[in-house]
Amino acid sequence: MSRRDGPARSRAVLALSLVALLLSACGSPGSGDAGPLLHAPPPPQALLIPGEPVDGDLEDGETDRWVFAAAAGMLATVEVWFRLSTSSGPETEVQAVLVGPEGSALVQEAGTVTLPPYIVERELAQTGSYQLQLVAPSSAAGRYTLLVTLSSERFLTDPEVYTETLGAGGPPAAAQGGLGGWGFIWPSPRRAISGWYFHDAANPGHVGLDIAAFLYDPIVAVAAGTVSLAGDTRGYGNLVIVDHPEGWQSWYAHLSLISVTTGQRVAQGEVIGSAGSTGFSTGPHLHFELRFQGQPVDPLVYLR
Repeated sequence: MSRRDGPARSRAVLALSLVALLLSACGSPGSGDAGPLLHAPPPPQALLIPGEPVDGDLEDGETDRWVFAAAAGMLATVEVWFRLSTSSGPETEVQAVLVGPEGSALVQEAGTVTLPPYIVERELAQTGSYQLQLVAPSSAAGRYTLLVTLSSERFLTDPEVYTETLGAGGPPAAAQGGLGGWGFIWPSPRRAISGWYFHDAANPGHVGLDIAAFLYDPIVAVAAGTVSLAGDTRGYGNLVIVDHPEGWQSWYAHLSLISVTTGQRVAQGEVIGSAGSTGFSTGPHLHFELRFQGQPVDPLVYLR
């Protein structure tokens, strides 16, 4: 390299650095974007339905993430059981962390596979998506069964339970999945999260739910309404918006095909398009939003 090459090489390195800086500043979505363009992939996480047990495997150094929806004022109880024969040993350390809708840790409990960490009737202050993290810091905890239940009254931490002063009918059934009966059905064949959820702790600006889908999976209207938009957009790709009574809207983004037109009336469960990866998308999925009076709300709270 000649001496004259030195300044040129320095200018090239400086230019590349400026380009990288500008790209990093483009992470904020525009008004029509579905979310940040330059963002780390979401951590693996699975949808959890309160009241229904699920199984998992927790290996050495891993964190399992489960997401569930709950209404403000509900009491969450977390129970977990490990198969000792699948773990590194009876004293294998396990941690349970409950993360709130804004991404802060609400409670953290430690235990072992023989004395697992329990969270008992933790009051949830906000309506939204909660994340439960199970962590094995140093050894394999092995196979486990997890159960999250929601209740509106205290049964385990109320002294009256232990003095047998509850009514003859016993405690009422625990609420299943927080608020229910709002009339919005699930929009796709698969009930799983493939990416970010609403105000994800790792991506708070995300105002929808990324639902797992295969290419061309049928997407249906969550409730009856009128199509107010059906066409190609920038960040959302092929987008359908359905207006529902009382100021509700449902948004269906990244569709491969659209099978409705603007102004068309659709029934609940009617196919409005098929899943795809159009717009700002890294793979086939449905980006779904619910909005009330123009404001995005957590879909997990309202879908049934």
